[in-house]
Amino acid sequence: MNYKILPTKEFEKDLKKIDSFMKKRIKKKFEEIAENPERYKHMHYNFSGSSRARIGKLRIIFSYSTEKQEIYPEKIVFSHNY
Repeated sequence: MNYKILPTKEFEKDLKKIDSFMKKRIKKKFEEIAENPERYKHMHYNFSGSSRARIGKLRIIFSYSTEKQEIYPEKIVFSHNY
């Protein structure tokens, strides 16, 4: 059951700042996330309703809809400051 990936404008803007090697790693990670997004850590407070995935030192913040079978990548965090 793969989810459809619909990135936000902020995510696409952050993605332009990254080199091609990390872009490939992010693409591979989203293929894993598309299979089962519920297994990733859920966030609290300001990011309630979102989840995060770790790729090296980067954190990818995303939300998803189980009814629509869609994933919404929201932001790439370059440091550990949310």
